[in-house]
Amino acid sequence: MANSPLVSVLIITMNHEKFIEQACRSVISQTYNNIEIIFLDNKSDDKTFELGKAALTKSNIPFTAIENTERFGVAKNLNILVSHASGDYISILSGDDWYTDNSIEEKVKFIQEKNVDFALSDGYKYLQNEDRLIDAYSLKTKEKIINSIPNFFHENVTQNIPINVGVFVKKDLLKEYPFDENIHAEDWDMNLRLTSLGYRIGFIDKKLFYYRILSNSLSTNWVLMEDAFQKITKKYIEYINADNKLKKKYTVNLLKHKYGVKLSLAKSEKEKRKITKEWKREKYKAKYTQPILFFKLLFLK
Repeated sequence: MANSPLVSVLIITMNHEKFIEQACRSVISQTYNNIEIIFLDNKSDDKTFELGKAALTKSNIPFTAIENTERFGVAKNLNILVSHASGDYISILSGDDWYTDNSIEEKVKFIQEKNVDFALSDGYKYLQNEDRLIDAYSLKTKEKIINSIPNFFHENVTQNIPINVGVFVKKDLLKEYPFDENIHAEDWDMNLRLTSLGYRIGFIDKKLFYYRILSNSLSTNWVLMEDAFQKITKKYIEYINADNKLKKKYTVNLLKHKYGVKLSLAKSEKEKRKITKEWKREKYKAKYTQPILFFKLLFLK
């Protein structure tokens, strides 16, 4: 590649001793050569730091290893990682995920050719408990993401649709607009913050990451998800309320998080069925007006 800017790969990890070596090897084996690695362990209880540092030491890639003496949230740790980065671009990787060998090369090429400020890509999900690999997106969802790119902020302000594994972004943007340390879903918040300011996002229609789904992933923690949803959408609530379609989507997604929490705390299948029925009624009230509502509610009795 004629123009080969330095890329800082930020690896953030905690209690990933079973996975960290795979994550590190996936960065070490990149076809793109001009990289540095900033590795941060968030005070693990296991041997994550030792295993990760040992894997990186065996490589010829320059790296910085940071071992926290106290635990911080993901956003604060990402800001620490960014502060140590020297690259023109940043790519972020969790210690339980991993890259395809050509991930960085494809992203550098894309962001230069398309003249965008940050980029996401297609990839795979690895279902850990089932030992099964599936597409990260259905064809319908991926098409929705690609079609949303020209108007990304508007299409994603009420719901986080894309997966940010391996997000590739100009470092200067993360220095000027750091991650909000009061929010759990820092990836969605970053996407909206940058696009709301007019920065351009792109989507690479190639599979460049493996996203490991664990039983304790944030995507399964409805309490944290609801908290993040409330905090992020609050920033843009005036914009949301000014558009009737967005307002309706917001209300439906608010209900989704509210009842997601209730279902996650339910103690019996009977209670779950009751909550699900209540959720459906509330959702139809929000989505439909008369007379359709009556037909929908009729089937839920």
